[in-house]
Amino acid sequence: MRIAGFVKTTLQDWEGKNACMILLGGCNFRCPFCNRPDLLDGTGDMDLSLILGYIKDNKDFLEAVVISGGEPTMHNDLYKLIGDLRKLKIKIKLDTNGYYPDILDDLVGAKLVDKVCIHIMAPLDPSSYSKAAGTDVDIERIKRSLRIIHESEMPYEIRTVAVPGIVTHGSFGKMLADLDGSKSMIIQQFDPRVTLDPKMNVTPYPKPALVKMAETAKGHIEKVRIRGV
Repeated sequence: MRIAGFVKTTLQDWEGKNACMILLGGCNFRCPFCNRPDLLDGTGDMDLSLILGYIKDNKDFLEAVVISGGEPTMHNDLYKLIGDLRKLKIKIKLDTNGYYPDILDDLVGAKLVDKVCIHIMAPLDPSSYSKAAGTDVDIERIKRSLRIIHESEMPYEIRTVAVPGIVTHGSFGKMLADLDGSKSMIIQQFDPRVTLDPKMNVTPYPKPALVKMAETAKGHIEKVRIRGV
């Protein structure tokens, strides 16, 4: 497993919990707005034993660990990582793009993780989603992942980055129709400072536009938060 990064403390990636974050290298998508292009190629040489040691030594304030990337469910040894973390008796949240529903189904069904965040980038039609992902997408795989978390009793949230040109006010409404009845959503402000495609260095939406999106989302989603503004 290629561990490309480790964040010792994050207060925003699991609401209400002091968490750390493990970043796994490698991703099957090539989202033009990706602000971590350094994670895409699967490189990374961080020592897992040192990370596990840090978590063990800081259990007095660490409540959880977030496994993110990149795309964690691409890794066959994800199960081993989760097993190592379970031995430390710490809560685990998985960040995923939802493209590997069989893996997600296993993890959720066996209760190997305690929370899931699925990143949804566009309305759930092949054309819109493939544009947002930067590659051809089998949209049925995303839809199946959404059904898995909707039908489970596990806490989950949906995260959408409000990227101008990718998420418009019109397309956001279509996305919400696909997500109707979901429990929780985070609308993430777009950060243009580093992007995979330099052409995506565009001005983010102003805060009032995100507030309007959130107000619209509350008609479809039980709980809506804005992050990054």
